[in-house]
Amino acid sequence: MKDKFNHSPEYSAYLETLSSQFFLDILENSFIEVTVTDKNGNVLYANPACLEYHGIPAEKMWKLNFLTSFQGFWTPPSAATAIQKKHTIISRQRSLLTDEEHITITTPLYDDENNLTMLVYNTLKRQSFVEFDLDYLNPVSEVIEDVNKKEKRKDRSERDKASNNIVGRSYILYATLHKLKKASKSDIPILLLGESGVGKSLVAKFIHDCSPRKSNPFISINCASIPDNLIESELFGYVPYAFTGASPKGKKGLVEMANNGTLFLDEIGELQPNIQVKLLDFLENKRFTSVGGLESKTVNTRIITATNKNLAQRVAENKFREDLYWRINGITQTIPSLRERRDDIFPIAQYYLKNYNEQYAQNKTFSTQVIESLIQYDWPGNVRQLKNAVEQMAVMSLGSVIGMDKLPEQLIAFLNDQNMKKRKVVFDDLVETYKRTIIENYYETYENVNEIAEALGLSQTTAYRLINKYIKK
Repeated sequence: MKDKFNHSPEYSAYLETLSSQFFLDILENSFIEVTVTDKNGNVLYANPACLEYHGIPAEKMWKLNFLTSFQGFWTPPSAATAIQKKHTIISRQRSLLTDEEHITITTPLYDDENNLTMLVYNTLKRQSFVEFDLDYLNPVSEVIEDVNKKEKRKDRSERDKASNNIVGRSYILYATLHKLKKASKSDIPILLLGESGVGKSLVAKFIHDCSPRKSNPFISINCASIPDNLIESELFGYVPYAFTGASPKGKKGLVEMANNGTLFLDEIGELQPNIQVKLLDFLENKRFTSVGGLESKTVNTRIITATNKNLAQRVAENKFREDLYWRINGITQTIPSLRERRDDIFPIAQYYLKNYNEQYAQNKTFSTQVIESLIQYDWPGNVRQLKNAVEQMAVMSLGSVIGMDKLPEQLIAFLNDQNMKKRKVVFDDLVETYKRTIIENYYETYENVNEIAEALGLSQTTAYRLINKYIKK
């Protein structure tokens, strides 16, 4: 390797006295990400900080190809430019999934014949340059922040609002949000499908915040949480003294409150037939009549609906109007479950842990084993269940590192079941290997199947079957 550092002989000799553990300790405890690949992009080393940037522990990073595994996640890519220029380049990159900015320093390394051997990447989040623990420009903590810092915080706040705190790095999530962002520019009704807890209400707010209506109200209602006898007055309001107990001033309905904005109807599959008829009329004509009223009102309200039920099946069962079904699903989008986008599990868990650290004035982190366990689990309750699990672990753990003993009971039971299955697989493999060895030995020792069957105490049929299974393939 070329001596591009031009060290003195004395210092070079000193460096050789330092142990490999010395350098490993430095790399493993580095705040910035350090990733090293061969010339083809195969990861040779990644320090623990890579978890913060890629959502993947170092133990798994070295099995990946850095150039292909993250292709399409970052722009612009830096490796090709560094190789072309044959020197270190500094890039400001943006995540296409989270919109975060990273500063990446890419250094190509060459051997004595000037052949590319490795690429070294050092990465730091752009946000890390915005706030400082110590700052010579503001040595006193009470000093008012400068204008630039305020502007940067405002920019981050706007990005957070636009993403509506939807966290993830998977392509399937990115593709889903990209499609809905395009749909948000129109007034076409959108039907969101997906399991309970996947975040349909967050996605509905994301659509609103990306739409031209973002400065106007976003009103949300869970149709399953309102009694049947009140849902009509909640949606369409009522005139004074419309019914016993009604306010003498009357009440605006949510449809009217969301005028020029968005009304999100969650669990729309729970609406009763009489309300379905009135909602259909509103969607068709943008008009409605309050309970007890005589005059129609016209509003400009965009409707987004959601359900975890199979609406097509409910239509077939005459539990949901077919005409309303076709009216609300102008654009239908299924929000993928967590088990379908496992790459998002750790970033979401990390996001909630950060929030709970701030809420409870603590600074806790997940152990590597806990992270791997979270990613393995299927999360039937999706993001809602994951959020609850993170809060439980954040509250119940005593030290700064959340260990395996603080995993929720469901996860522990799941891991125990997985271990039992693995042990069963190992046992079954051992049994199969033992059977194969016996049949092979007896097949070589005896002249025919009858002798093998007699020696092993088997029927001829069983002996034939085992020979066909382990020998004659």
